[in-house]
Amino acid sequence: MKTREKLYIAGTGMISSVGGDVAMTSAAVNAGISGYGISEFNGVNNESVTMTRVPDSFFSTIDVEIKKSRRFNKRHDRVTKMAIVAIREACALHTTAQSVPLLLAMPEEQVDEEGLSPLINNLEHNCTPWISNKLCRSFFSGRAAGMDGIDFAFRYLSDHPDKFILVGGSDSYLDYSRIDPLAQDDRLLSESNMDGFAPGEAASFLLLTPHPDIAMQRNGHIVALNYPGVANEVGHLHSEVPYRGEGLAQAFKQALNKQTQPKIHSIYSSMNGESHWAKEYGVAFIRNKQDFLDTVTTEHPADILGDIGSATSSMLIALAAEDLYRNDSARAHLVYSSSDAARRGAIVLEKVVVTETHS
Repeated sequence: MKTREKLYIAGTGMISSVGGDVAMTSAAVNAGISGYGISEFNGVNNESVTMTRVPDSFFSTIDVEIKKSRRFNKRHDRVTKMAIVAIREACALHTTAQSVPLLLAMPEEQVDEEGLSPLINNLEHNCTPWISNKLCRSFFSGRAAGMDGIDFAFRYLSDHPDKFILVGGSDSYLDYSRIDPLAQDDRLLSESNMDGFAPGEAASFLLLTPHPDIAMQRNGHIVALNYPGVANEVGHLHSEVPYRGEGLAQAFKQALNKQTQPKIHSIYSSMNGESHWAKEYGVAFIRNKQDFLDTVTTEHPADILGDIGSATSSMLIALAAEDLYRNDSARAHLVYSSSDAARRGAIVLEKVVVTETHS
């Protein structure tokens, strides 16, 4: 099956601990305004865990109607409402007469399988006509799940005439079902563990299109996504195989395998503050150094947003796109995400002059 070479960003939407939409979140990240704070959750030493969270007051302002299930709790409520907000923003520039495919990034830990709030049903109810339960597909690979979704989007749109496709995720660690396993592994940021990460919450969605003429335009430019690279790391966190960083290096190589691409200006990374992730990044960077500008910079928004789980890939892509729109010197960024388990994904975003798309 022949796949499309490029997809284009038609809209983005997000909510995070530092902003209720794309503009606010992007501005806060660029300004270095941290969302970190001490939480009510405790780790194994009974120390307060550092987290990022969307202010509670924000959720009371959202115009939604949520259908609750038997096991509905605070985290499910927040995940659902954040997803609705981000999807509405991502789709705000366009109209549709029919529902579009939704590729939903989900956590690796499938602990919420039975008797839960019907997330997709709530999205369908509150994001009509964009979302239909029948046109949704979930990817359970955590931080890299959005990359899996985009990989699927390229292949799907090669065989279907759809005008749009939605990719993204909404995630929150605000529950002991997510916190306790991480605390037991001593992975959470606290006063005595500076090698841990700050668990957070956020939602981010990308409205993608194969048609450049309906892509989101700013200052005479649109942003194109090249086909992503996806690979597996055999020596991942849950494996007993030695950790060599081979998976991310392969994902980089696949994503950068275009002779016509401009060299990479910035790398947007899923590194969350744990030293574990630096090794694979070093391997991937060195093996693909020829594709980067000498002045390439590495951005890791988790320093501001915390680790936002399955919302990571789409959030990084949306932030990288925002930078391409406003940065006159940047033509291409590389975005990558690494999951706790095997999955690794990388993708190149290019800024394209609008007139070039019709040549």
